[in-house]
Formats: sequence, C-alpha cells, structure tokens
Amino acid sequence: MVVKAIQYNRFGNEKVLELVNITSESLGMNQVRVKVFAVGLNPIDYKTFEGAKPLRFLSFLTKLKQPSRWFESKSSLFPRGVARDFAGVITEIGEGVSRFSVGDKVFGTIISDPGLGTKRGALATEICVNESEIALKPDNIDMYHAATMGVASLTVGGALRRIHLNSKDVVVISAASGGIGSIAVQYAVAKGATVIGIASKNNAEYLESLGAIPVSYEEDVQKSLLSVAPKPITKFLDCYGGDYVKLAFRIGLNGTDIGTLVPSPFVMIKGAQFTGPRHSTYDDFKILEEMVSDGKVQLNIEKEYSFSLESVREAYRSLKLGHTRGKRIIKIRE
Repeated sequence: MVVKAIQYNRFGNEKVLELVNITSESLGMNQVRVKVFAVGLNPIDYKTFEGAKPLRFLSFLTKLKQPSRWFESKSSLFPRGVARDFAGVITEIGEGVSRFSVGDKVFGTIISDPGLGTKRGALATEICVNESEIALKPDNIDMYHAATMGVASLTVGGALRRIHLNSKDVVVISAASGGIGSIAVQYAVAKGATVIGIASKNNAEYLESLGAIPVSYEEDVQKSLLSVAPKPITKFLDCYGGDYVKLAFRIGLNGTDIGTLVPSPFVMIKGAQFTGPRHSTYDDFKILEEMVSDGKVQLNIEKEYSFSLESVREAYRSLKLGHTRGKRIIKIRE
C-alpha cells in the first residue's frame, strides 16, 4: 500500500520538506498501524528539521552515553519524517499488543531520545507506532482536538512531576498561551496551584479564562511577577527558553524548583531541571485524557491546515512566528 508522507533529506527551514509516496511499513513487535486523521504541530517539529543547536547538543550527549552511535554515517539520518502528535484509528495489530484492538480511536505521540533521535514522523496518511505511544481517545472530543494531546500530556505531566508541583505552590509558566503552556496552566490550576502565566498583552484575557494571573513579557517581567504574586513564588516552568531560567534564579528559586523544556549548558551547569517527556510515564497519557473528559482541561485549536506540501510549510512558518493561542493542526482526513 502506498502511504503519503512529509519527509526531508537535509536540515534546513520548511523549504526542505517534501510530500512523498512511500511503501507501507511492516508492523514490528508491540506495534499497531494507525490510519491518521489529524496531526498536531509543536515547536519541537521545526527545531528538529532545522537541526537546531540545542537538539544537536542533546544528540551529542546521547552519543556520549551510547558510544556505538559515533559510527553512524551522516546519510543514515535521512530521509526523516516530520511531526510527532497524531490521532487516528487502529487498522492492524502487531504481535505482543495487549491494550488495543482494531477499530480503536487513539491519540499519541512518537517518542524518541532527546535530540535528533528518530527518523519517524506523524505527518503521513498511516503510521506504525508502539503500543506505549498511544492511548484511547476521549469520547467527548473529536480527532482534531485529540491530535493536540500527545506531546502535551507527556511534557506537562513529566515537567510538573519533576518540579514536584503541589496545591500550595505559586508557579510561573512562560509561553503560557501556547500549545504546551496553555495545557500546563490548566493542569497546574486543576492541581490547586496558583498560576502566573507569561505571554503577550493580547493573550491576557485568554490566560485569565484558563485560571492564570497574566503577566506580559513586553513589560518588566521580574517586577511584574513580584507585584502580582499573592504570596512568594515557589516554582517556575519555562516553556520557551531564552533568559527565563536566569529570571527564575533572579527571583530566588533553587535549581530543583525550576523546570525548562529547552536544554542548554547553562541550565545543566546551574542545576535547573531540563524536563518534559523524559520524566513522563505512560500514565500521563491517561491523566490528561481524564482531565479533558472531565472538563478540567480545554483544548484550543488556533488554526487548521490541509495536508498539502505548501499548507504544511505555511503552518510551520506561522508556528515559528510565535504569539500562539493553543495549537495548530494538519487535517489528514475529514
């Protein structure tokens, strides 16, 4: 069977992406075949196909731990697929699969080592994924919203676990209106924490609707944080990068109380927590699924795109501009 997929054969901007026809894969042990209905986009997608320096740094660290990977040829990196999050219907079950059946509607994310660790991609008409990378779709949301849940469930669950968030905390979340940040805000509010969200002025009302105290990055952020906090700030989750970890240290937090989704030598030297999916468990899929089903977390799709090459390229060009409110998705099927 012929599968349509987005791939690339060298690192670069969205112009390296191509729409190709590939042969359907054979199922491996503990894998299922999924007919993809929608794919959720994340900043990690374009950082991966661009070969961003932080991801190259992580790949370097992975090779230090796995010396055999130093002997991989450069050509073995390509071709590579694009995107991680998806939702669809299982059409075939591989040997060893115990939790799912043909016909199950699922969401999930392609999991890999930190860095440039996988050639697989979700932007395709069908994909083969591991049983551990999917969960049943909540009945009360459609495929398109379900496609936004995979990376978010593992990232937010892992990160907030790593910094030991609890109901007594006052937590600051940067990029709080974005696809990951907006779910992190709602997750923390549901846990009973007081949440301060950093975003643009235009997203202040949106953050308030999610239960957060908004702070604009267009003003003196440190001054604003300290003035709006009802009691001392105890935790910080950086969903953006830049100087936010330095800001967290300046307001008096310890490294163990600071989580960031963006790796850097500074973060590791200073003892802040590079976190996210690497600290997640399979239960994080189920936790977000239940929170969405119970109405504790709302999933916001900012924009939908069709499954064509130019549309996918435009989606990533737009995503890189930032200022997002929720997620962008690619609709593979209606």
